[in-house]
Amino acid sequence: MIAGPGAARAVKAGALVIYTGLAVALFSGAWVAPTTSSLGLAGDAQEIMWFLRWPSFALTHGQNPLFTNYIDYPAGVNLMWNTTALLPALALAPIGHLAGFVLAYNVLMTAGVALSAWTAFLLIRRFVSSSLAAGVGGLLYGFSPFMTAHSLGHSQLTVAFMPPVLLIVLDEIVRVQRRRPLVSGLLLGVAAAAQLLIGEELLAMTAVVGLLLLCLAAGLYPGEVRARLGHAWRALACAAIAFTVLVAVPVGFQFFGPQRLAGRVHAPNLYVSDALSFLVPTRLFLVAPSPATAFADKFTGNTVETTSYVGILLLALLAFISIRMWHRQEVRLAALGAVLVAILSMGVTIHVAGKVSSMPVFVLGLIFPLLQRYLPGRLMLYLTFGGWLALSRLPILNNILPSRLMIFFYLLAGLLIAAWLSDMKTSPAGERRFGLLAVVAALLMLVPALPFPSTPNTVPRFFASSSVQRIPAGSVALVIPYSSAAEVRAMLWQVQAGMNFRMPEGYAFIPDALPRGWRLGPPPSATQMVTLAIGEGRASPLTDETRLQILGEWKAWDVRTVVVGPMA
Repeated sequence: MIAGPGAARAVKAGALVIYTGLAVALFSGAWVAPTTSSLGLAGDAQEIMWFLRWPSFALTHGQNPLFTNYIDYPAGVNLMWNTTALLPALALAPIGHLAGFVLAYNVLMTAGVALSAWTAFLLIRRFVSSSLAAGVGGLLYGFSPFMTAHSLGHSQLTVAFMPPVLLIVLDEIVRVQRRRPLVSGLLLGVAAAAQLLIGEELLAMTAVVGLLLLCLAAGLYPGEVRARLGHAWRALACAAIAFTVLVAVPVGFQFFGPQRLAGRVHAPNLYVSDALSFLVPTRLFLVAPSPATAFADKFTGNTVETTSYVGILLLALLAFISIRMWHRQEVRLAALGAVLVAILSMGVTIHVAGKVSSMPVFVLGLIFPLLQRYLPGRLMLYLTFGGWLALSRLPILNNILPSRLMIFFYLLAGLLIAAWLSDMKTSPAGERRFGLLAVVAALLMLVPALPFPSTPNTVPRFFASSSVQRIPAGSVALVIPYSSAAEVRAMLWQVQAGMNFRMPEGYAFIPDALPRGWRLGPPPSATQMVTLAIGEGRASPLTDETRLQILGEWKAWDVRTVVVGPMA
């Protein structure tokens, strides 16, 4: 019996429902009180809530949605240099206005995980015959160590449903070619523009990985690629034109508008995959013995950015699948692509047990020519070196945090797992049981520590009542505790107050003097120094000089009101 379109749609809808249920269950700590408790940790979450509020406020109050001086007044913030997520902010504005932006944030993060798993399922389903197998592959991507770690506060990374969509359209353009070049090209351009307005870094990573996969495909199957080249070039040209038209204004504002940054936004060789991080779990996993987590604490960067744990079971299983099914084109492409992504995620130089060596990562590619008999060794070497050079040297691309490339490892690993599970339908019963047990055991090692963290968001009654109207609308209010990278509550209070006032403070990327070229948080000030000391319980009497300096800052900021909230 052949299933019709209705059955196929039902399967797709069912997959989305299952992924959504799993996401809600994972984040249940926040969903117990979703309007006052946010999933993940404090800090970045409250900043994202502010970013969710700003675009709709700006558009209804004659402000620029790409720029604000409601924080870091008077200079303001170029929001294109920050994780503003313009499209999600506009989509979730009704929820935010009706039920609050804490709920909007929880919806964003939960839906981001569920939709990411679902679009990965749709991508993988194009290559395997079993919906159930594709569902497991989507699960590995959407609930991967990358996604669960960044769900602690990085919405620009966990709202990752567009990369699979972009790869679906790219597959249509390069391999399937059922649609006219104009149509598929426009779809790719629109999808890429949408991703830019969700998160630029994820778009850049998708472009890098997509190009690597295209180069691999051309090297592995030159005849097939050559036959499809004309159609693909026309579609890609249409995509480039559509993308340029759609993003010209926001990208132009980012690079030529006020308060633009200069230089790299992060240290170049800090947030990387350690050579041992693929095997050693961090404290974010349910199965993580204390000796292992103590060892993982040595890795550079921080725990949230250490997302490369795969585990010995899954690594062995992926190697077995790759060898067993090497004759399949999609398996060969996914396996080699996953290896490239894992190597490039290691950054500029190789890290081992937290120790930074001077050996460049691309030297790992030297092993590939030795395996020329089994795989395209020279091509893999060239792609390893080219990818390493682009990510470490090219402007824009060198702002990608290498460890974050691991999101594509899990996507490609999901395809490998799905291909094997789908192929097992015709295997003997004993082999099927072994295969299922192996997959379950490997994936159980990736279950995050439970319960997943949640954070209460208490807003002082002053900001949630009509009392806040005592602050003149649009005027500058100094809110204490002073908002910065270490203390973000005032930004949420400002959101709760309906953006009634501006603040000389805030947690956002702004320009700074060269050679660094940027800073995260407001410029240093006597006001910040003193209020921070008060909050930490180490205040001392003010000197006349400090008092005059603070009064001078308040005058320069045009402060009309001072509001002191809870300091702890």
